[in-house]
Amino acid sequence: MLKTPINRQYVRTGNWSVAALVSMDGAERWSDAYVLDIAAGGLLFLTDTSYKMGELLWFDLQIDPMTPGISQKIIMKVKGEIIGDRGVRDGKRSYSVRFAEISNEDRIRIDELVRMTNYKYKLDVESDNLGG
Repeated sequence: MLKTPINRQYVRTGNWSVAALVSMDGAERWSDAYVLDIAAGGLLFLTDTSYKMGELLWFDLQIDPMTPGISQKIIMKVKGEIIGDRGVRDGKRSYSVRFAEISNEDRIRIDELVRMTNYKYKLDVESDNLGG
């Protein structure tokens, strides 16, 4: 039985390679962001820059789900709100973001790919354990 309730609408993954840039205005002064995990509702990222709760940021994402059959990177630009300061991790600031502006098609695409790749990952791990 779960002791802590899960309050997430979307399934997250940390199994993808996501190249990301972040900007406060979406036009100039982009900086690198390292995405730890992503879901259709938001992401968790590391950066050298300090942000405040509630700040809106633009993210330029190049997502590689690293899944057979998906040969191209998925490119999208989304706007997100800082909803959590997770402190310092590996010498960088860590923040959780809820997507504030994302196309419905991109949200559905992320959600379906996360579910598909998490299911495949789970099956691969289970089959590895069975093979001994």
